Formats: sequence, C-alpha cells, structure tokens
Amino acid sequence: MKEELYIKGESVDLGDSEITLNFKSNLLGDISKITASNSYTITLPRTNKNIRLLEFPDVAGHESYMMRDYFNAEYYRNGVKLFDAKAVLISCSEDGFNVALTWGMSEKFIQLMNDDKSIQEFADMALPWNSSTTYDNGLVDGQLSHGYIRHNTGIDVDSNRDKIFIHPSVNCMRLLEEIASYYGLTMDWGSYKQYIELLYLPLISQKANPKYNWFEAEITGIDEDTRGVQLRQVNAIQNIRIITGHDWNNIIIHNTSNWKDWELDLCISTTAPAGKTAVEVMVYNSSHVLGIYYLKADELGVCRYKGSMPFRLEGYSDIEMQITSTYRLGTIKSYVKITDPDITEDVAYGGVYPIGSNLPDISVVDFIKQICWLFGLFAIKIDTGVFFMPVSKIIDNKKKAVDWSKKLVPTGWTAKETSYTFGDFARKNYFRYEENENAKSADGYMVVQNKTLDHEKDLVKLPYTAGGDNGDMRAVPYFKWSEDGTTVELEDCGDRIMQLVISFDSQGKEDARLDFSDLKFQNRVSRFGLSSYQDLIKSPFVIKDTFRLTEIDLKNIDYKIPVYIERYAAFFAIISIKSQGDYSECELLKLL
Repeated sequence: MKEELYIKGESVDLGDSEITLNFKSNLLGDISKITASNSYTITLPRTNKNIRLLEFPDVAGHESYMMRDYFNAEYYRNGVKLFDAKAVLISCSEDGFNVALTWGMSEKFIQLMNDDKSIQEFADMALPWNSSTTYDNGLVDGQLSHGYIRHNTGIDVDSNRDKIFIHPSVNCMRLLEEIASYYGLTMDWGSYKQYIELLYLPLISQKANPKYNWFEAEITGIDEDTRGVQLRQVNAIQNIRIITGHDWNNIIIHNTSNWKDWELDLCISTTAPAGKTAVEVMVYNSSHVLGIYYLKADELGVCRYKGSMPFRLEGYSDIEMQITSTYRLGTIKSYVKITDPDITEDVAYGGVYPIGSNLPDISVVDFIKQICWLFGLFAIKIDTGVFFMPVSKIIDNKKKAVDWSKKLVPTGWTAKETSYTFGDFARKNYFRYEENENAKSADGYMVVQNKTLDHEKDLVKLPYTAGGDNGDMRAVPYFKWSEDGTTVELEDCGDRIMQLVISFDSQGKEDARLDFSDLKFQNRVSRFGLSSYQDLIKSPFVIKDTFRLTEIDLKNIDYKIPVYIERYAAFFAIISIKSQGDYSECELLKLL
C-alpha cells in the first residue's frame, strides 16, 4: 500500500510505519462534543526535505507559524486522495517531527463551537413599542420573523394600551439564520425548518440597549402664539419626557450623572432665508435660565446642530428644554434627538424595544443543542457547514445501503466484539424543562431496556420554564398589577419557548397565538426524530469487526447511508472506523 502526505502542495518524506486514521460519524452525539476525524500521531523522519517544509521547527531563534498553528495537508492512499486535512506539529525529537491530522468538520462550525458567544449578540435590532404597535403575527414581508404575536401576559394588555403592550417574540429560525450568516456557514435543517420556524422566544425582560439610548421626537408644527415647537414622540427613554397639556411641547430631562458625553441632534426645517437666525434653544431649571443657543438657517432654510450639549450643565440634575422658531415650519422632516450615554434603566414604553439585549443569556452552541433536542436531530458535516438530521434518515436510507458483506474479515461465527449499551444512558432518561410551580410537569422520558444501567438520569434539561401557568398553555405571565391596581409591574416568570399556533374562527378569520401545548416533552418523545431515537436506544446492539476497506470505500463514506452485512442479516449505522493499512476496525450500531 502506498501512502502520501502533502504539505504546501509538496509531498513529505514518510517513515516506514503505516498511518492510522480514525473516521468518526458523531452519530447520536452531543453537538457541543462533536469531534473531527483524526489520525494517530505521525512521525516524519528528519530529512532535509521535511525540515524545509516544516520551516526548521526546532532551530533555536527561528520562528515559524507552523509551530503554533494549523496548516493545510492532503492525504493520499494508493494514488487516491482521501481528504483535505488540517495538520498540526505536536513536537520534535531526534527521531523526527510528530504531526497529527484532523478532517471532516467545517472550520467555521468549529469556530462557532469554540466561541463563547451568547445569542444576545445576535438579533441586533429594535421594534417600535408604543400604543400604536399592532399584532403582526410574526409576519414580515410574508415570512415568519421577530414580531408581536398574541399571548397571555398575565393581564389584559388590549384594554390597557395606554399603559402597556405585549413584548416582542423572537423567531428561532430567523435567529439561527443570523448566527449561520455571521459565521459564514450553512445550517441545513432539511424538512424540519418548517417546524423550527414556528418556535418563538417571547421576551420577558425590559433591558435597555446602549445602542438605543436616545430620546427622539418629530417636530410636527410651530405654535403661532408662543412660537414653541409641537412634538410627537418617536423613541422614549426613562429619564426624558415631553411636557403635554399645551399648544407647544417642552422637554424635561433628568440626569444624575456627568453631562460630558450627552449629545444633542437637532434638525428644524424653516421658511427662513439663508443666514438668518431662526431657532432658539433655551434650557432652564426651576430658578433660572442655564443657557441659550441660537441656530441659523442654511440655504434650504434648515437649522442644524449635532454634537455635545451646547450648555454648561454640570451640577444640575433636572432641566427643561424649550425650542422656539421665529419662522414657520418648512417641508423637510424636523426632529430633536437627545442621547444619554450612561442609560442603564429599563426600556421605556413609548419608544423602541431592543431585541438582542432581552434574549435569554444562552450560548450559541447551547441554543442549537436545544433546538436539536426538541426534534431529535443530530449534526452531520457537509461541505458548506452542517446538516441536521434525525436517526430515521439513516433508517429510511436502507434502500441505499452499501453492501459490506464481502469486505468482512470473519473471526468466528460471531462479531469480534459485541456490546449492549450505546452512549451515556440510564434505564429511564428524562427530558425536562425548568420547573413551574404554577403548571403541571412538561417532562418526558425515554426507556433503555437494560437492568444493569442506573435507574434514571436527566438526559436533557432545557433552560426554559415549562408553560401552562394555571392551566393556560398560552400564558407567559411577565406582567402583574401593582398592589393598588394602578400601574403595571414586571414579573420574572422565567425564560420561555413557545410555538406559533394558527387557527380560524367560524367566519374564517385567522387567529395566531403562542402556545406551549405541543412542546411538552411527554408529547414529543414519540414524535419527530425523537421517536426513531427512542427506538434505536431502547435495545442497542453494537458490534466491532474487521473489514478490508479500499481507499475508494473510505473516500466515499457517507454516515447518512447504512451498511448491510449478510452474515448478520442486518443493517448497521457507522459509528467509527479505525483504518491502518489494508484493514479497518469498524464500530457499527444495528438498525431496527
């Protein structure tokens, strides 16, 4: 058998020992524990060629990136290229240079797994949140997305629109697409995409985002008597508000910190000639005027200012701003915008609701795992990223099975090694949500028929509180009335995950709401990919046998396709292959 290893497009000198390769499918594996296929350590002899290709790695005083980074390699067997790999130089000795190979995983997906990013870093947007906000059923341009979908918030929000409106909900599929786009990879969910698109994370908090720490109001007119501006609020923050009750509107600002980094952005379109002073901005407190700033019109009659607050306000915490114009309002959009760099308060109703900062603090990898567990999906590497598939996909592919019957190297009438356990299971394996004292348990479990295992264990626990508060599967009770019944207060009801359910009334009118009913694990363990998963682990039968696999066999391995062995009259899923020379030791899981 001829083996070749290429580095930088040039073949290296290999020693006499054959290279051992480990092919891994990650079948039924935890996505956060996915490992690439790899080689055993390869010792390259100390030839001049190898020293040059590895850039003199053990010469003191010489520095090469190959000492501390992965580099590209190619592996050939009998003239057939089996794979492209990432190689790493492990160590050097008088015997040679110790190198190892890894392959079979997208670099970008490995980066995703290694990053410590939270899903809060995605969905970087804000939605209007005020008395004009309407239910959009999550539809944006005909596609399910982040938006406002009806659910029970704990109080009747529809009859209290002057006080509060429901929070937005984040579409899980759109969030996954944003994550995939950020890493530049493909996450192929196959036919399960249609189900994931119905999953939503209703946002339960009201955390501000510094990116949206601004107050904004549109200037809609000028009062003829006082020449004061008339304002319509566009975005609100807690410490700035518009004074109402007059034919003009002043602005009240409360600030207990430094005024240094506050900014004012003012644009007022007027009918003033170019160069004329047209706008006056005055700030004052209860006792005296603190400052006046004048703006001149440009050639379009527009008065503009953008920069730090043009007043000396140190030592003052409560001020009032009055904007007046001696000319009528022009046709260009006019506005006033004030930015508070130190805002830490909750989002103010009447402005915008930031999405990312109000998502649960869950890592990207854990979020993907949670979606996989809800549907019984497992990750398989594809050229552009990763494909998520249920175990049933392998079972359904029996008609495409590869016949390994004549490749088996028999060691007797039975397999070389047989075991009756697979993975880290107990007899009863629970799928759980966070407990909800106001709701019945939503947990479910799978059974493994093996009395030698532990009685039970928690296999999966999602960080979402189980739904069904007081029997209402549409409840996400993050609102409550204050004790005196006059104001609405925020209640910590735990992070939630819900499903969009669409129904129609007797007149055919569509009604879209969030519901938890179908997400209870006792309902799901017998459905979707979890059903075939349960069947597979119920009575596992795992064998290890030796096969004569050619370089073509190894090159064309597809973990989605089972193999058939006539000797056992059975189909098997490939778990791993340890290949050295002409022989390969294979670990296989029997399919039902």
